[in-house]
Amino acid sequence: MDGPDRREKDLCERAWTQDGFFTAEQAMALGFTGEDVVAAVAAGTWAQPEPGLFRLAQWRTTDLEDVARCCVRLDNAVVSHQSAAELHGLGHLHPRFLHVTTTASETTRLDRVAVHHSAMPPGDCEHTGAFRITTPMRTVFDLADGGVSQWVLDEVVGDALAIGRIDRDALGSAAVGRSERVERRVTKALSAWE
Repeated sequence: MDGPDRREKDLCERAWTQDGFFTAEQAMALGFTGEDVVAAVAAGTWAQPEPGLFRLAQWRTTDLEDVARCCVRLDNAVVSHQSAAELHGLGHLHPRFLHVTTTASETTRLDRVAVHHSAMPPGDCEHTGAFRITTPMRTVFDLADGGVSQWVLDEVVGDALAIGRIDRDALGSAAVGRSERVERRVTKALSAWE
């Protein structure tokens, strides 16, 4: 498969992992031209919810499409910190902002989005089908390093242990060698559930 058919297939595969969304840059990297973009929007094949952001027109709406849209806009950012805990069902954080982590040094400012900058090894995140989210273990480490209270961290760890999303021994072992603050707070959270 070559040419336009290959581009369409590649774009659909990319959009499939991003809740149907993709950026103009992503489309152009696959070989679409500016004229192709204009034609696809005019034909109704692509919707353009905001400048530079597109969605396959036949894509269904979802409850979390704003999260997916934000992650695509921020160059494949990963849902993290309080937002990841909330989506994993860990604790009762009810974040006021969407927390995401990106490896990009510069990002677009978005309302109600807290952007964290950090390395994100592949093993530290999982894919929901619509966007990537930090694993429960990485989420615990992010929260332990951040500004949540010890009580909140204890609750997150307790929930993760209770529903089997984190293994006690694996969490304790993985905390060793992290910053002193993270290691101390995670150890304390684990001891709260002995």
